Amino acid sequence: MTDTPRTPWICATRDVPLGTRLSTCAAFAALEGVAEQAKCWPRGTVLKVHFAQAAPALRERTLHAARQWLVPGVQLDIVETDDPHDAPLRVTFRPRAGNWSYVGRDCLEIRGGQPTMNLGDVSLESSDDDFNSLVIHEFGHALGFVHEHVHPDARIRWRKQAVYEDLGGEPNLWDRATVDANVFESYERSDLVATPFDPVSVMIYPIAASWTTSGKAFTPSARLSDGDAETVALLYS
Repeated sequence: MTDTPRTPWICATRDVPLGTRLSTCAAFAALEGVAEQAKCWPRGTVLKVHFAQAAPALRERTLHAARQWLVPGVQLDIVETDDPHDAPLRVTFRPRAGNWSYVGRDCLEIRGGQPTMNLGDVSLESSDDDFNSLVIHEFGHALGFVHEHVHPDARIRWRKQAVYEDLGGEPNLWDRATVDANVFESYERSDLVATPFDPVSVMIYPIAASWTTSGKAFTPSARLSDGDAETVALLYS
């Protein structure tokens, strides 16, 4: 029996308008996860989500995947609302607009009913692994998680030119600054609670073998790893 091939996708986290990524106390690594502690929601928050122009079945499937973060002990809830102005998380499914999310409470800075997340590469036709991997990953950003590969213990040796060329082409069309922010940015150990790097995290960046000098590829998990579950419990319990 062979595994069903996974469909590759690319994620771009968003910063608030005119904002910058925090340089001190920005990242909090606990167990095997990395989150921006300053952007995490208060414990006990009920996060309301509005899905724009999506069929009921797609909304239900997305909410079910997102709620995988609510492991036992986590003092959060994720619920749907029909009112975009009552929802800090506003999700669109624009096929040609990429996959991205603002990080944690940055969503509160996005006004006027504008989206805070786009899930461009999922649909009701997506396999369970592809669908869950992307949705859980982006909702992880919405909870304050950043990409796992920024952990200093990741020690990924990049073939930067290959990354610039691949992400500079269709469908992403990223300039070098965008690639630098989403792929090559890392945190110093002094900013972290030093804990193990988790190569099987749902928050690992999709990294092609051609992007690394070792030829090692990384694919986001289709479910929470043990480290992901322990980290969200530590942050929100």
